[in-house]
Amino acid sequence: MSFISEADASIVKKFFKNFYRKTYSKLYIPSRLPEREFGYFTFEKKLMIRHLSFNSPQELWERIIEETPLHIYHSAAFYKYPRAPMDAKGWLGAELIFDIDADHLKTPCRKRHDFKVCKRCRKAYPVSLDLCPDCGQSLMKVEWVCDLCLEAAREEARKLLSFLEDDFGFSKFRAAFSGNRGYHLVVEDESILELDQAERKELIDYITGTGLSMKLMGLEERIIDLETAPKLEDPSWRGRIAKAVFELLASQNYEVLREVAGDSIAQTLIDEIKEISKALGENVPWNLMRPRLRRTLFEAARELASAHIDVVVTQDIHRLLRLGNSLNGKTGLMAKMFNPDELDEFEPFSESVALPMDDELTVYVIKAPRFKLGEVEFEECENELKKLPAAAAILLLCKGAATLP
Repeated sequence: MSFISEADASIVKKFFKNFYRKTYSKLYIPSRLPEREFGYFTFEKKLMIRHLSFNSPQELWERIIEETPLHIYHSAAFYKYPRAPMDAKGWLGAELIFDIDADHLKTPCRKRHDFKVCKRCRKAYPVSLDLCPDCGQSLMKVEWVCDLCLEAAREEARKLLSFLEDDFGFSKFRAAFSGNRGYHLVVEDESILELDQAERKELIDYITGTGLSMKLMGLEERIIDLETAPKLEDPSWRGRIAKAVFELLASQNYEVLREVAGDSIAQTLIDEIKEISKALGENVPWNLMRPRLRRTLFEAARELASAHIDVVVTQDIHRLLRLGNSLNGKTGLMAKMFNPDELDEFEPFSESVALPMDDELTVYVIKAPRFKLGEVEFEECENELKKLPAAAAILLLCKGAATLP
């Protein structure tokens, strides 16, 4: 829990309660509701209250309005006895869920906008510090999220959808913004409901490119047969590898190359790439590459083409998932559901704003990078008393970046 004070949590809870009283009927109601397990965090405790089930939407709504959760979740699994302990629930199957979080991606902007806060001194410090220089108390990390973070998460979601639709042929999905740093995608096809953990692991390995073989693609020989080597028009991973290598050569993007090869040997490979790029035609010139460059480009292409997902979430057949259209207690934003076909058009910082922008709150901003909510842009701010729209103030309160004066 990231609130600086109990008063901060109390005012946020008040806005959450008003939201649920007015809009409870817009919350997502999962299919086979009585067979789902539910759990939630309150504003007062760090422990999750779970092993709950509800026989009707009305029961669920009444509990949410009464308790006003900080976070609320439901199982991707179906159970015979959802209120029983885990080993006695009677697992009946589970949807296939994916979590894409910018926190797991190597976004360079994190170094610019993440920071730490001392709750006692109410000051901000670099993430490299663990203790407050003034009082010695442990610092709390504030993980900010910006447009670049969410665009990186969106790109991973695009790649994931391509795998699920083009390679596996799935067609029934639901998608949601997490309300914080990424996206949730759920496959609802009947064919996947009874997959066990090992079978889900196989899907994960395919999507992440784990164990992808150069030899099976005909790329380990010194002399490459271009007729059998991966081509841009090939389906599945062969085409993905070819497209990613072609893109690396055409754009001469060396950041991924350095991550794979390391700075010590990257420069010699870069010089070779510059020469090969001049000979680019309508396909990948595999036969112009020395084995070491081919191997490095293959690994870099696998990194670019794979979808970076939280593999633990997908493999877990008992996982709880944030309830669609509920509020995320880390931001006050809605875990907004949307049509997966509209992923490119979805605007998280506009469409997920659920709390009032016309009400105002005065807060002491410890530190906040520049950000935007709805149509309003907020400038970078530090150690300043500010009157802000309620939705913006609550975002800062939830993150521990501001506190009530």
